[in-house]
Amino acid sequence: MSRNIDLIILATFCLFLASCSNPKPQVSPNVSTYPIQNLLPFANPFCGTTHDGGLYPGATAPFGMIQWSPDSGKRPTLAGYNYRDSSIDGFSLDHLSGGGSWYGGNFAFMPIQADGLSAAPANRYAFNTSFSHDHEVAQPGYYSVRLDNGIRVELTATTRSGFGRFTYPSNTPAAMVINAGSNINGTTNSSIEIDPVSHSISGSATGGRFLGHPNFYTLYFYAVFNRPFSRYGTWSGVKLLKDQAQTSGKTSGAYVVFDTTDNQTVLARVGISYVSVSNAHANLESENPAPVFTSDDFDRAARAAGERWNTWLNKIQISGGAAADEKTFYSMLYHLLLAPTICSDANGEYRGYDGQVHSVPTGHAQYGYFSGWDIYRSDCQLLAMLAPDEASDTAQSLLRDYQQGGAFPRWGLVVQDSGVMDGDPAAPIIAGFHAFGATNFDAHAALSGLVNAATNPAVMAPRTHIFERDGLADYLDLGYVPEDQHGIWNGYGNVSMTLEYATADFAVSQLAASLGDARDSAMLLQHAQNWRHLFNPRTGYFQMRRRDGTWAPGFTNNVLEYDGNRAYQEGTASQYIWMVPFNLNGLVDALGGPDAAATRLDRFFTRLNDGDNSVYAYMGNEPCVETPWIYCFLEQPWKTQEVVRRVLRELYSSRPDGYPGNDDLGEMSSWYLWSALGMYPELPGSDVLVLGSPFFPKTVLHLKQGDVTIKASGAADDAPYVQSLNVNDQSWNKPWIRFSDVSDGGNLEYSLSPTPNENWGSAISAAPPSYQQN
Repeated sequence: MSRNIDLIILATFCLFLASCSNPKPQVSPNVSTYPIQNLLPFANPFCGTTHDGGLYPGATAPFGMIQWSPDSGKRPTLAGYNYRDSSIDGFSLDHLSGGGSWYGGNFAFMPIQADGLSAAPANRYAFNTSFSHDHEVAQPGYYSVRLDNGIRVELTATTRSGFGRFTYPSNTPAAMVINAGSNINGTTNSSIEIDPVSHSISGSATGGRFLGHPNFYTLYFYAVFNRPFSRYGTWSGVKLLKDQAQTSGKTSGAYVVFDTTDNQTVLARVGISYVSVSNAHANLESENPAPVFTSDDFDRAARAAGERWNTWLNKIQISGGAAADEKTFYSMLYHLLLAPTICSDANGEYRGYDGQVHSVPTGHAQYGYFSGWDIYRSDCQLLAMLAPDEASDTAQSLLRDYQQGGAFPRWGLVVQDSGVMDGDPAAPIIAGFHAFGATNFDAHAALSGLVNAATNPAVMAPRTHIFERDGLADYLDLGYVPEDQHGIWNGYGNVSMTLEYATADFAVSQLAASLGDARDSAMLLQHAQNWRHLFNPRTGYFQMRRRDGTWAPGFTNNVLEYDGNRAYQEGTASQYIWMVPFNLNGLVDALGGPDAAATRLDRFFTRLNDGDNSVYAYMGNEPCVETPWIYCFLEQPWKTQEVVRRVLRELYSSRPDGYPGNDDLGEMSSWYLWSALGMYPELPGSDVLVLGSPFFPKTVLHLKQGDVTIKASGAADDAPYVQSLNVNDQSWNKPWIRFSDVSDGGNLEYSLSPTPNENWGSAISAAPPSYQQN
């Protein structure tokens, strides 16, 4: 009987969310108006929630500060949740979207059947309770689960606040535990306070240690309940403090008991802030005011969250494809829009990289959580197209981080850079934003800072002693990062550092050119050619060099083994050989010409996702994501069409195991989306889009300046090959366009077939541009 009741509730909620769709055209943020479809059932928050994706299924808003989501299992899991688990230990307020490391998990709320606590919980798993996925529901903006003990949890969210509905079984005691020390990596300090008069609980927790590094932040929360507490208490460490309303310590928490004799439903509203408890309270009152709140208020909040998500999902409307493929597409779009996240409060305040409280101008927001090494490749460009206002604020946020913290972040958290990974990814992120239409930020100041970071070895964040570019003095002097120069992340990555800096230099050269700075553009384009200094023509690979110019020992021709990041960050020489996306003509010449390069690529794609210890492709990790598009530079674009389609079909789905690797705050999602559109931003910092083939018969992108319509006659799973293309009603025989060709609205009309057309786009003169040294 309980399963039938759950199915009825699930069906009712799906109908409730379907009512979010309005059949009449609605005014959108874009220039045009268009009918809004109900796309919520197509976006699956459970997609990627196994370890490979590292995602969470809970309630959040687009770019939302709060992520109220379940934490599962009895050991740390990426994003706090793994679909393979069968138990939940709490519902915490902050999570990373596929960040590749344990992080967050603060203030875990856990409803329990008890009259109170008899002892302080031993750890964050103390209240672990079993559940079944048959009793679990997730759609954008809403999460629900019925635990096996009969307690039902429902969650929804605005940008900075959450709303929870907790329904206890009848005739059982009812309590709520809030663990202020539940950070998945542990807390260095925490505090909690109960106010029985206002039915509220508030507190703070300091933790962090992203990827084990000493990066810390303090999160504050304020929660208010719709009914009084019949009993309450707190704990600090191992000491239980019955009837005491406040405490602090390395670990602490609180419990409250409710009288549910007449009504088994308890409601809780919660706000968070990185500035103060008072700001967390103000965020709650700003976004979810309800002095007296009821279950109807929760339903309205969940409906509003669904409507907001639905508006965002409708920025890309696809038609004509299989239902399973539509679900994958919108699941990827949903995950793209989870990050970066807003970290400024409703009043504009945020805590900067200098540790001080600052304010953003009215109508703008400060953003944090930049998975820089990942998202510069294709995520930032898509965000700029779909969300130019938010992307512009994100670019300005990176500039503020530089101005307040001393350096642009590599993997930015909220109040400081973690410093993990290598390269200078803020450069291609900001340049990519600008190239794809997000220009409402101080681009000239950003350019000045990026040029300084590319030419001044002393650019460092004083609070963390993280240099923006490790080994920059050697890079400028020698033209490469030598063998003995180590990055901060595991102390390695010499070859990949050089290649990353070359890409960053190219991106800034493009930004400089677009802003009229010809001198810096030419200088940085010259620096971008430094990749040549590590190419060994004898082996045909990039290798480490010593300061005297000799090749470091230990390199073998086959390069079969992952070298522990010593030369190559998360990859092998075979995977890094292609990482010159801005000058592929120069690289191809070095490899022996188009035929030789194509032969190597053919062998490379014998396997699509072979891991970071292989001579084959690893499409689940960022160093390989640009490689399928290289065939367009080799006069063989039909091979790009074929390989990309294989990856889409074989490595992605909307299932919990639907990602080939960590999503990395939207990067892998963006790769799928671009590829399904039939294009890819191959050259970081440039607006060049290399073309594959569309996955769907019709796609409309509703951009701020006008709609872009992509039609593909003959589109089918087994028909990836382009026979002909018209761009803006003109015949087009090049496997690339520029975003500027369609940025004000445009159309691409393909004819596709199961048979390759080796004539289309294969002329030498049709190849996408490569940027050599002037």
